[in-house]
Amino acid sequence: MYIKSEIYFKIINRLNISIIILILLLSFISLNNQRKWTMFYSSMIELREKNNNIIEYISKTEQYFLNEIDHKDNIKRTNPDDLIYLIKTREKERINFISSVFKEIKRGFDDGIYQKGF
Repeated sequence: MYIKSEIYFKIINRLNISIIILILLLSFISLNNQRKWTMFYSSMIELREKNNNIIEYISKTEQYFLNEIDHKDNIKRTNPDDLIYLIKTREKERINFISSVFKEIKRGFDDGIYQKGF
């Protein structure tokens, strides 16, 4: 009888160990799923905040354009008498000293051609 009870104890011990292992495994799986749901939920909250900000920006933009439409009648139409024409000045050319010397020498030779007849 003692041997039979020892076998029952071994079977019960194995069952207890397997149940404990099963509980631990399932708890790790549930913790992992809980972590994933938490991450998903936090990302949804961030997305909702961004959507609220976008809605706020859209409403501000609509308000701005509505104000512009209201002020459109107050803007004066221009005609050519109202415009101011500015004279556009030419930009200064960069003068290279050596090229200016050669230009002066060439101009001197060109002037010398007409003075040969005197």
